[in-house]
Amino acid sequence: MINPGTARKPLTALLSLIVAGTAGTAQAQGSSAGSTSAMLEEVVVTARKREENIQDVPLSINAFGAEQIEALKVRDLTNLSVSMPNVAMDDLGTTRGTANFSVRGLGINSSIPSIDPTVGVFIDGVYMGVNNGIIFDTFDLESIQVLRGPQGILFGRNVTGGAVLMNTRKPGEQLDVRVRAAVEDGGDGGLNQYLMGSVGGPLGDTLAARITAYYNDDDGWFENQFDGSDFGAIEQTMVRPVVVWTPTDSLELVFRYQWSEIEGDGPAAQTHTNGSGVPGAFVNFDRDSHDFSIDEPGFQDNETHLASIELNWELGDGMLTNIFGYRDYSANAVSDIDAQPVWLFHAPSWLDAEQYSNELRYSFSVADRAEITTGLYYFQNEMKYHERRDLLGIATGGVAPAASFDGGGLYDVKTYAAFGAVDFDLTENWILTAGLRYTYEEKDVQIASLSANIGLPCNIVEPGPGEPVCPFDFEDDDDWDSWSPKLGATYLLNDDARIYAHWTRGFRSGGYNLRNTSFDPRDTPGPLSLIHISEPTRP
Repeated sequence: MINPGTARKPLTALLSLIVAGTAGTAQAQGSSAGSTSAMLEEVVVTARKREENIQDVPLSINAFGAEQIEALKVRDLTNLSVSMPNVAMDDLGTTRGTANFSVRGLGINSSIPSIDPTVGVFIDGVYMGVNNGIIFDTFDLESIQVLRGPQGILFGRNVTGGAVLMNTRKPGEQLDVRVRAAVEDGGDGGLNQYLMGSVGGPLGDTLAARITAYYNDDDGWFENQFDGSDFGAIEQTMVRPVVVWTPTDSLELVFRYQWSEIEGDGPAAQTHTNGSGVPGAFVNFDRDSHDFSIDEPGFQDNETHLASIELNWELGDGMLTNIFGYRDYSANAVSDIDAQPVWLFHAPSWLDAEQYSNELRYSFSVADRAEITTGLYYFQNEMKYHERRDLLGIATGGVAPAASFDGGGLYDVKTYAAFGAVDFDLTENWILTAGLRYTYEEKDVQIASLSANIGLPCNIVEPGPGEPVCPFDFEDDDDWDSWSPKLGATYLLNDDARIYAHWTRGFRSGGYNLRNTSFDPRDTPGPLSLIHISEPTRP
């Protein structure tokens, strides 16, 4: 799968400046001096579940504040990869918007939604249970933080490689209005148009609100040589209201909701000579080009609802925080997998995922020498996934597939955890760090193997009229538990320099493959068979 890279960026930056300037936006933009100043701004991070200057955090971390994100003209998370060593934040390609993140060589490369990531993504403190729909155009963010290495003590499961923290803006104490528009051109496709804005501020003595809206209409950057049409069209809409209620000086409630919808073409699939020197057939293109020819343009259609309620209460000598999160994600797509101008392998897919999570934690100080954070965590994710493989339509003259496979499954994950961490000032220069997290995880699965449903149309997520739900030929459940420790020390050389070292572990449990294509009878053992297909992965 290919993407247009950065070909449009110079024109985008120019037109964004012109339109934003005429719109009377409240944000500062434009000059190189202003951009340089923004990059030197102090960044506040939450890598230890409390707000701190990035210089005070003994972690390998890259962080970008609101002004830096605007100065760098970050469109989505993939724009940041080149600026961070040992970090790859790529789109999977075969399923647009699906994260394929890797930190220090730990990552996954799969569109199977049941495969847990090694780099966890958190939006306003809420963990995203599936990688799908993670990469979306960003606007009005307060910060983006990338933490390298296992973050299992404070962030839990599936952060063995690291964690990505995205925080949206809250309303300030004064009226704040931001408007930005952009039009860009380039490549063989049509125009790419953006309109985005936000307005926020106080609504009274105890209430404040902010609403952000984003719209992108892209005609497509590519030309599909199959019929000469523009390709890569996508239409994205996002609305994000935020309400902050502070009934007392010590209590804050933050209500967040985000709705987004993305509709557009399927992925731009290119066939070229592979690493073994075998050329593609029927057509073959230079892998350094953006040329391609596919007979199935495909489509993507997904919708996301993300909501959270955050409570911050100054209690005693500390801060009690509770974050409840909810996410509902649904997607329907068709992709041309063979990347050829003839029908060899086309793949429709459906996904519904619904998750709930709650984190309760208390952070406090003891005698101005120890910073302690303790907490409890619960997470549940229920998923329905179905994919179809329509094969060899070339044999029927493109009227219908010569063979079709259907399969997928139901997947349920529950996680319970308790954690604690302490940073203790041993002397004026030495700080000792210790932490421990206990995690218990359950997974239940029902799988319909694609190889067991050949020429038998069925659907697990959205059955059509008269179409049955696919029969499950595999069912299983398993559970894991893990203790994740951390020990470390920091030595302060001066106010601007420190040396730190720590040892820690993360936890990522075993899993199941909802895309079983094996014809081996041992992999499709028959209805309702109970066979363990995975063992706990060592931390």
